[in-house]
Amino acid sequence: MSKKGIIIHCSDSTFGSSIEVDKWHRQRGWNNVGYHFVICNGQVENNTYLECMDGTIERGRDIDKSGAHAVGLNSTHIGICLIGVDEFTDKQFESLAKLIKELKTKYDIINENILGHYDVSSKTCPNFKVKRFLDNLQYY
Repeated sequence: MSKKGIIIHCSDSTFGSSIEVDKWHRQRGWNNVGYHFVICNGQVENNTYLECMDGTIERGRDIDKSGAHAVGLNSTHIGICLIGVDEFTDKQFESLAKLIKELKTKYDIINENILGHYDVSSKTCPNFKVKRFLDNLQYY
């Protein structure tokens, strides 16, 4: 399946992993995790920090399958979720930069097609300026 863009999300939780997000999405009636990638912040469960998990990129939904993260764009855009609400670790941003660079190359995605969830919904997610992040991508 051809991918034309990327939509960046946040979990709106202070802890989690792709397994936890999958559980939350199944509770909402979805068949599995809606994002293609989840970037951990080290807080794997409430009040449990594992440094080795800070910045870990976990696979979510198969990249060749339509996501469940942005109405109208699920089949054409890759969903990336950072665990967190409005504060993210340096390691998460480093991993996000690495992942975006890889996906841009693999799918020939241009920066204009890399969006925050707020660009396509009434949400504030991912609660940071995606365009500013992209402008600074070269520094990561």
